[in-house]
Amino acid sequence: MDTTARKVAAFVAGGLLLTGVGATVVPAVASPRAASATPSSATSQVTAPTAAASGTATTQAGASARAGASAKASASTGTRTTASATGPSASPSPTASASTAATFANAATTGDVPVTAAGQSQVLSSSQQSTKVGAIFSSSSITPGNHHCTASVVDSPAGDVIVTAGHCLGTDPDSAVFVPGYRDGSAPDGVWKITQVIENSAWTGDGDQDDDVAFALVAPQNGQSLESAVGGGYTLSTSGTTSATVQMTGYPSATDEPITCTGDASAFSSTQLVIDCTAFTGGTSGTAWLAGYDSGSDQGSIIGVIGGYQQGGDTADVSYSIVFGPATQSLYEQAVTS
Repeated sequence: MDTTARKVAAFVAGGLLLTGVGATVVPAVASPRAASATPSSATSQVTAPTAAASGTATTQAGASARAGASAKASASTGTRTTASATGPSASPSPTASASTAATFANAATTGDVPVTAAGQSQVLSSSQQSTKVGAIFSSSSITPGNHHCTASVVDSPAGDVIVTAGHCLGTDPDSAVFVPGYRDGSAPDGVWKITQVIENSAWTGDGDQDDDVAFALVAPQNGQSLESAVGGGYTLSTSGTTSATVQMTGYPSATDEPITCTGDASAFSSTQLVIDCTAFTGGTSGTAWLAGYDSGSDQGSIIGVIGGYQQGGDTADVSYSIVFGPATQSLYEQAVTS
């Protein structure tokens, strides 16, 4: 989209154009992490796209972290654990009726993501899963088991913005793609090439865990924006929310279908959130935390993404996120004006 048009749209939407905010816009690359990177000592919920898929639900890391993403904890060094190690239910709830986003004439139908028992994940059927949530692959060859992170569509003036964890997209993601509504090796809503990644310099410079978030832009397809294809995007909340009931839908790399969980997010520290939700294993890094979720309309406000402390967590049943505040808002503004 024309840069000037983007900026005008952003001014109207938010009244703000940021310059010199410490954000880095990086072109897309072939690998989710730099080849010359020194692996982080922290574990995460990102799975290497080259790693063999594993069904083990007790580890959230299938690979070393991205470049410079060593844990730099301002949060407590203790790790929260839960007694339950229950995986997602093998029997998804009954199929819900699909709905079409009224504001998008050509929008894809979205499912009715169910509210789950508190903290208990379940597998979504194809009719339940949202088209606004998808998997990140390192290339357009969407081989089953090779998705390594999760991302969600964020409402924006141009309709081309997704959000995920910073450690999901390296400084060189040349062939990286986003596949909304991914399931069992299929891309019902298209394969969208990631063209730019926007991350904070505090993350790209030294892997500050309090800046583990990334916005990315995707290229249009046949003149159609991502949002027009999937039925809109979720709103972004950067008010610093530290307590809320949220819906999380993500893609474990060990399977090719999404799981969902309803849980209560709370403050782990002044800069980090924590939630107990079972079975969020490798591949779920970047999963959005949706507050005020309306399952009927598939709407909610993103207050965080799995990442941050321990790059999302080192046990499948406890996940973390940075608190979305002014720095996250600055990155979003950078994205919509790029």
